[in-house]
Amino acid sequence: MLTRRDGLAVLAGTLAAGAVVSRARAQERFPDRAPRIVVPYAAGTATDLAARQLAGVLGDFLGHRPVIENRGGAGGIVGAEAVARSTPDGYTMLFAGSQTHAINISLYRRLPYDPVADFTPIARLASQPMVLVVPSQLPVRSVAELVALAKSRPGQINYASSGIGTTAHLSGSALRVQAGIEITHVPYSTGALLFAGLLNNETSLMFYPWQPLKPHVESGRLRVLATAGAARAPFLPDAPTMIEAGFPGFVATSWFGMFGPAGVPADRVNILAEAIRRTLEHPEIVAGFASAGTQVLFAPPAEFRTFIGTEIERYRKVVADSGARVE
Repeated sequence: MLTRRDGLAVLAGTLAAGAVVSRARAQERFPDRAPRIVVPYAAGTATDLAARQLAGVLGDFLGHRPVIENRGGAGGIVGAEAVARSTPDGYTMLFAGSQTHAINISLYRRLPYDPVADFTPIARLASQPMVLVVPSQLPVRSVAELVALAKSRPGQINYASSGIGTTAHLSGSALRVQAGIEITHVPYSTGALLFAGLLNNETSLMFYPWQPLKPHVESGRLRVLATAGAARAPFLPDAPTMIEAGFPGFVATSWFGMFGPAGVPADRVNILAEAIRRTLEHPEIVAGFASAGTQVLFAPPAEFRTFIGTEIERYRKVVADSGARVE
């Protein structure tokens, strides 16, 4: 015969078991609605296009297609800060990367978020090696010839970028420092002006992701001299790397990752990371990313967190060498 104490013990055990089942069911249901992916750049940018392509397949593995929200401004700061201040329930994510989480902390005197403390790394996704191009009318066909030309015309060669502190700017600055040449940075406010300047010979060289360059290279108006990944790019296998061109350690890439605000529960992070891993293996994503000059490089949360710390330290010197600083 059960005593009152025995009955209470049974009741407590039943409630505890029920709580475990309830938590398990809650986890199984996550997500039970469409997550939101914030892209901290305008619609139509390379980051935005990659995020939208990913979201289409990611929805198949999550059960709900994520909604893309563009919140551009201030080099990705506006969108990144919005996610950092959002509820850490796994339903708000940031699709961003090297600019927001490795460069900005050294570039801006007052950054309204901490790229490590204010975010939960979910997964690293991919990387875009920068491509060094020159107008086809420029009489150089290698990095060595470009450097020789710049040395013969100190201060007369301009390099283009999409803005101060961008990967394009920092790549050109790294070439200036490592080659010991005097070249002048010319930042542009829009992509249209950027390409117009390069194609009209207002500027003489640029490091940039492959997708926007491809039609101009294929038309013969721009010439590829090198890529800036650690190894040769699959989409330009005949182009040497900057390392092969004589610049040890010269690696310039734009990488992408998915982040949540700090404090997202580990079980939800794991669900999201696994869905992203499976998405990146999908043939549609592999082919689509490859055609855009984007290389899939998945890393789970812990590995991604370590990578971010390494990149922050690497870019401290790159930004310092460039002299770039934004108030």
